[in-house]
Amino acid sequence: MPRFRIRKRKKKEEQAQAVLTEEQVKAREERRLYERILGLRAEYRILDNYPLYDPWARALILERKSDGSILYFVDEIPLSEEEREIYKRIMDILYWELEPAPPGVDPIEHFRNQATSIIKRFALRFQSTIHPGISWGKVEYYILRDTIEYDVLTPLMRDPAIEDISCDGVGKPVYVWHQRYESIPTNIKFTRDEDLDALVVKLAHKAGKHVSVAFPIVDAILPEGHRLAATYKREVSKHGSTFTIRKFREKPLSIIDLIRGGTVSTLLAAYFWKLMEYNLTGLIMGVTGAGKTTMLNAIATLLRPTIKIVTIEDTPELRLTHENWVQLYSRPSYGFEAGLSEISLYDLIRVSLRYRPDVLIVGEVRGEEAKVLFQAIATGHGGITTIHAESIDAAVKRLTSPPMDIPPGYIPLVNFAMVIKRVRLPTGAGTHRIVRRVTDVWEVRDYEDYVKIARWDPATREHEVNLDESILIPRIAEMTGVDVSDVIEDINRREVVLKWMALRGMTKYEEVASRIMEYYRRPDKLYNQAAREVERLERYT
Repeated sequence: MPRFRIRKRKKKEEQAQAVLTEEQVKAREERRLYERILGLRAEYRILDNYPLYDPWARALILERKSDGSILYFVDEIPLSEEEREIYKRIMDILYWELEPAPPGVDPIEHFRNQATSIIKRFALRFQSTIHPGISWGKVEYYILRDTIEYDVLTPLMRDPAIEDISCDGVGKPVYVWHQRYESIPTNIKFTRDEDLDALVVKLAHKAGKHVSVAFPIVDAILPEGHRLAATYKREVSKHGSTFTIRKFREKPLSIIDLIRGGTVSTLLAAYFWKLMEYNLTGLIMGVTGAGKTTMLNAIATLLRPTIKIVTIEDTPELRLTHENWVQLYSRPSYGFEAGLSEISLYDLIRVSLRYRPDVLIVGEVRGEEAKVLFQAIATGHGGITTIHAESIDAAVKRLTSPPMDIPPGYIPLVNFAMVIKRVRLPTGAGTHRIVRRVTDVWEVRDYEDYVKIARWDPATREHEVNLDESILIPRIAEMTGVDVSDVIEDINRREVVLKWMALRGMTKYEEVASRIMEYYRRPDKLYNQAAREVERLERYT
């Protein structure tokens, strides 16, 4: 056999040995990740370590040994030099070959499919040459990350433990609000104005908004429902562009999630359930990020399935399972003239009364829309809303002061009020964790006359509920023609049903709503089933 054929065969065998499979590449990168973690141990203690975009991105929660400060470290597997060249070439191809999405086709999915197809064609073209260790999965991750997703923020957007992502300007670290570690800096930092400006423009465009030097402020909703607030360049912010993303849960927390998490007790939740059955008016108070909207969403599920609900929000965050539900949300003005074509909460509440709702739910009151809401409640509509305040006294002062200016005589139209707070619970060894708790619940007898029904005791970490003090339970008994003891007994039966769902782990929003509706239709059957199973479950736990 000629010598050149032997050499050619030998060269092909060497090439086959040099090319690694995708699994081998992932294993190699995981070893490198482990080596990087070992390198960090000299300066940090690793408190947590979990995947964000497996296997290409992980989150490391680090504690600096010298001062105890916490860092959220995004560890992305970097592209090699050869992979970066391939990345650039594919991006050029996408630029020239990408076709617009046909009518009725989701443009994001259309781009994802085209990009994946181009990457596969590109990979096949390189099979005849030596490219050892090229990870096409990694290349695809970076291409999709930098185009249809959120660039360097993509891993943070995928972390379900993160509630808030913000950047205060160039040269400052991106901060996150983590459910377990509160506000902590990340290792992501924009060192050039151009990079941060480009990201803000991208975020605005993803939200379907425009941002420029002429209009340097944007307040919008991202495609997944997250709330975006941003400023552009140095027009209104000293250190360059800024942004804050308040992440929105695709699957909202149910009342069972809140019970299992300790935010409310089963008895307190059952009490709220009874109030919701009769469309009594409620006020949910708390500071930003306390969980007001989460609580509002959870107790709205306890309303009767046969009523008509209208929700009014700045940002469409509420997720209800009721069929007869009208969801309205405000719209900013268009054009150069302030207020031109703007649809405010005030406008929406006024028009909502034409829908003949049984219950009006307003995401938050803070202006003149409160007047119309109280007028609607005065005519017999049920209502639930939230307000920024830390106590009922502070909330009433806000309601009766400009710009809301609610007459004091209208305050008793609010039947009950609750405050939800973030509280610190010590976990030992000088550490603590942040939890959300409904700390106080009141019933409103009159202006500046409130009856405390429940409180959360930080010493025992339990909710103390005193239904004997209630002024609403006798009112419900009078409306239905039964004794007060019968109403309290029904609340206790509902508590058993809620306890049963909590013990069974029925936390899915749709499943909880289904059981609530079942109780309204067949209360005895569901209660008897729940009581039997609770007794059995408590016996073996």
